[in-house]
Amino acid sequence: MLLTSTILFMQLLGVNPPADGKMVKEAHKQQAKFESFRRMNLPRDYRGGTRDRCDQMIGRYCYWYDAAESLVGIEADEIKEAREKLLRYLDAAAVSSPTDSWVAGQRIRYLIEAQRPEVARHVAQTCRAEHWWCAALEGLSLHVMQQYVESDSVFAMALLEMPSQQRCEWLDLRLVVGSRLEKEIKKAGCDERAKLAERLWMLSQPLWAKRGNDLRTEHFARQTMSMIMSKSANTQGLAFSHDSRELLLRYGWPEWYTRHETTGNGAYTYSTTVITGHDREPSYSFFPDISSLNSVPRLTPESWIVRLPPGRSRYAPKYLRGLTTPDHQLVRFPRGDSMRVAVAYMLDDSDLLSDDAVKSYFFAFQDGALQPSAPQKGVGPLWATIASDTTIVSIEILGELSQHAARARYTVDPLPRVDKATLSDLLLYDPTGTPDGSDVSLLITKATTTTQLPSSRPLGVYWELESPPNPGPAWFSLTVEPMKAGFMKRLARRLHLADEPSPVRLRWQGVIQKPLEMQSVTLRLPENASGKYRVLLTIEPSNGPPISSGRDIELQR
Repeated sequence: MLLTSTILFMQLLGVNPPADGKMVKEAHKQQAKFESFRRMNLPRDYRGGTRDRCDQMIGRYCYWYDAAESLVGIEADEIKEAREKLLRYLDAAAVSSPTDSWVAGQRIRYLIEAQRPEVARHVAQTCRAEHWWCAALEGLSLHVMQQYVESDSVFAMALLEMPSQQRCEWLDLRLVVGSRLEKEIKKAGCDERAKLAERLWMLSQPLWAKRGNDLRTEHFARQTMSMIMSKSANTQGLAFSHDSRELLLRYGWPEWYTRHETTGNGAYTYSTTVITGHDREPSYSFFPDISSLNSVPRLTPESWIVRLPPGRSRYAPKYLRGLTTPDHQLVRFPRGDSMRVAVAYMLDDSDLLSDDAVKSYFFAFQDGALQPSAPQKGVGPLWATIASDTTIVSIEILGELSQHAARARYTVDPLPRVDKATLSDLLLYDPTGTPDGSDVSLLITKATTTTQLPSSRPLGVYWELESPPNPGPAWFSLTVEPMKAGFMKRLARRLHLADEPSPVRLRWQGVIQKPLEMQSVTLRLPENASGKYRVLLTIEPSNGPPISSGRDIELQR
């Protein structure tokens, strides 16, 4: 207290205190003393720490993820008071040695811990250490404040001004991606790594509906926090090393801690204190499992396993308390050089369904540019018109009140064109109570959102055909046939232990009268059918080659 008062008094007199480094040395001692005090006063976890579970062994550390833990980190008042005392020492050291990078970083670290990121940002803005380091500290503060656009901008400035070797390390994502991408990044030079990183962050951004790329700013925030912690005492009481850095970069820094004691058995009894750091939950694996970033990556729904435990890396956005993948059906309709896309989806998240502030979004990523459609209030089918080209689409439903979201993101190809004719995807829907010739805007509201369908119910099939304005007769064939079965299923059928699947085949002659034909048919599926089937429509115009479109379904009794 006397030290701080002296500094403030000298400031009021307009006299700068001596920058002899003594206050900085004292701040180092006080920082180590605080971490030791915190370690001894942490709340006890009587459940036994890791509970004999370890998802990832990273050097000296055991990491496991359990979203069901949901423990509440309650910090003792004496730890809060000790942190405030430390911050006063750090403030004094900053006045004594305003260009000291270590002091600047520790002030930001402990202000963030004290849940005062706004003050941390102000401290970073008045920082007089190296300019790139001060910018990184401000970027960290802004990220914690969830001001991702501003954080992105400040981190970009820090990257531009930091030493080139440092920048190369910050843009190296090998620690946080899967093995296939790790090999590609390892072969790349620094400039190429920067391009690969930007491409990957764009694809992996948790929600395109959110302004600013918070996955990118999270990575830079972790890099900044790693440097802050690298030359200081920590709560675990272990020296910061390469394994500490890897753990932090892959899973973030702990937001609170617990301790428990283990007792040895045998001739000698000993007690060891184990410190457990707890990250924010729930967290997700946002980087896709793909083989390369050098070309336009092909993403499938299986590329994302966001809830995969433990995951190569994890991130818990503060604006998300839950993230699911919606069951949905996406249908492409031809419109010249464009495609009209419709999406019907079903949510199984009760919090999201009961949210009164839900917005639904459709995004298309083409030629390096993100094209958003106008957000729709509430839950309902999504419509968008996009260029007829290979596109990465993202279907996002976000509840502002519940902070729950649903997302599906993958690659969509252009519809194939056969001799200037283009056939849409098949829209599968429930025809019950739907009159013949109904508009597609009504049918999409009754679209099936899962490939698992009951064989006891009728199935509606809708399509659109875009062709040159040459009316003429055509043959239409619509079949529902079983797909190739596995060896065991074929064997069961030969032994008459399983029924032989029955196909459905319809064939009729019609006339293509308009450049854009819209038709629908209702099918009766094979009774008691089960297994995987393919719904296939083939149109054979009298004046052109045949054209087909199909969907795979799984029938259930």
